[in-house]
Amino acid sequence: MESKGLASVWPALAHIPILILIGIGWVWTEGGSSDLQASPILSERRGLLASPGFEGQPIKGTYFFPGEPGGNVWMYTTHPLDPRNEHWNSDPSTRGWVMDRMVRAHINTVVMSYWSNMPQWSPMDIGQTTLSGVLDAVQGRPLVVMPGIEGGNDPGHPEIAQWEFSKEFPYNPSDRRVAPGLVERIGQLVELFKGRMNLWAQVYDRDGKPRYAVHVLHVSSDVISQELNKDTDDKAFAQAFDDVAAQVYSRYKVLVGFTLDTIGGRRYSAYPREAGKALEQTPSVLAVQGFASEVFSGLVMSGPPCSTEDWRLCQPYDNNADNLGRLADWKRTAVRDWMATGVPVILDVSNGFDGRIVWKKDGTGYWGDNLNYTDDRWRNWMSQLKGSGVRGITFNTWNGYTEGYAAVPSFEHGFTVYEWLRDLLEPDPWDCSHMHYLNGARTHRVYGAICEKWVQLGADRGFGAPVSEELPSVHGRVQHFTDGKAIYWSGTTGAHELHGLIARTYREEGGDASSLGLPVSDEAPNDEGGRVSYFQHGRIDWNPGDTRGHVSYYSGG
Repeated sequence: MESKGLASVWPALAHIPILILIGIGWVWTEGGSSDLQASPILSERRGLLASPGFEGQPIKGTYFFPGEPGGNVWMYTTHPLDPRNEHWNSDPSTRGWVMDRMVRAHINTVVMSYWSNMPQWSPMDIGQTTLSGVLDAVQGRPLVVMPGIEGGNDPGHPEIAQWEFSKEFPYNPSDRRVAPGLVERIGQLVELFKGRMNLWAQVYDRDGKPRYAVHVLHVSSDVISQELNKDTDDKAFAQAFDDVAAQVYSRYKVLVGFTLDTIGGRRYSAYPREAGKALEQTPSVLAVQGFASEVFSGLVMSGPPCSTEDWRLCQPYDNNADNLGRLADWKRTAVRDWMATGVPVILDVSNGFDGRIVWKKDGTGYWGDNLNYTDDRWRNWMSQLKGSGVRGITFNTWNGYTEGYAAVPSFEHGFTVYEWLRDLLEPDPWDCSHMHYLNGARTHRVYGAICEKWVQLGADRGFGAPVSEELPSVHGRVQHFTDGKAIYWSGTTGAHELHGLIARTYREEGGDASSLGLPVSDEAPNDEGGRVSYFQHGRIDWNPGDTRGHVSYYSGG
């Protein structure tokens, strides 16, 4: 069955940070209005870091739960190898070690989970110095901190502190004030960073101006309704971020922007094809990024609810078996839809999800790396989403042990996830550069124009996995893939693929050392119901029944 149960309870309990970072930054002027006409030159910086010393760098981030394990250790589906990952509160000397490990993974932005007055919702125990300890540990290291405001709601226990973004945005229904709880929580962050504002991540907005980035999770509205074929709802939703930023500036003299975890399935949800235009024109929008956004795809398969105390008797659904490709396709489409809006995209990636214990009562499923085994496919497919149009990457999450997504080396997956993250973040996110993993280990990197062609052809799912590094050929470059496939490139001819009998015939002829030269086309239909590939000085045709391609040279070739 479809995992409607998981998607419906997720925002209610807010135990897992699902964030679609839409950076939203507001420009306050003397007249109290914002200029919607952005300079094309300044707009090129939109969504990039603006903090001193980081200007123009892409966000290479990881979500981080400050604190240390408490009574929920029994819910772990990933267990860290090194005990220093588990003593953030009790042994402050471990904090610098944690941050140094992030730096070695090419991370420059710590997306810090902040539960304000609701520590009971955090998957970690939070002490008096837990949050300030993040700033202490970042100080002097090539890192900045982007605070992430989380919410929680439990209708069965109204006596505990709770707050939900959707209940007061774009305004509080009782008094029509604009998101008073959000404004209050941002004020608490201003106090936390007081004297150390240089550590708070700044991001360029639509007009090329730096804003202190605030990450807001579970962004949707239960106050306004979705209006089909109208944009008044989208404009009201977008405008409210400017209004919140104005209030924050008025009270605290701090210019903030917002990164938003937009989620679907609510009374109002900010979908890219409907809300994208309004958000793109809002000076407070910095970028869009999801946090395990596939959870809200409506495509996750879940097992039945399980009320037994022994979680080992429950049956979570293994989405790796028959549903992983569908989830990956949804995510690729979602990322492309956001990129088409003009709002910068900060790609959210994870190594998978396994909340089979914490979510067992509602029924759940897992995918990617999980408690039972390591599966490289989800990580490979997330890496293949990089390329032109992506402005940054954030990994979800550094220490999400109860949901099985964690970067730290673990008993379940060894160093695989950590090394994969290092490989992922080393190149810039807009570069097509993919290190392919097999059996939990590196194999070969695909990059540049060959990578772009490979992804266009469907990457490992549609074309094949790499079986070599990119190599020099006689007149260009070549990389080999499974089943005898290859992609050739030169500055003159560009990147083109060869496969099947045409590829074999080309190799037998001597490749680009032959009189054919380099390929100048991908394989295509010919006039005889077969296939053809064109080269600099000839062509190779294959027709049904042929056991070898037919080589033809151009006159004078």
